[in-house]
Amino acid sequence: MDDYEDGMSVSFDVVSKSVFIEFRNKLHYLIGPYSGRRDGIAAGEQKCRDLGWRSGRRRLRET
Repeated sequence: MDDYEDGMSVSFDVVSKSVFIEFRNKLHYLIGPYSGRRDGIAAGEQKCRDLGWRSGRRRLRET
């Protein structure tokens, strides 16, 4: 896992198999279904890259 920016979070919803992202004070929702947590988180991180994320100082806590 890459270092996340302060305040950045990516969470996988196991019920809907979708992804919630908080990135630079904006919320994003990626509609699933993703096959599992690993694929969902990877999609969320890619979305953040598309929005300008390069690297940060703080790692995300496992959720």
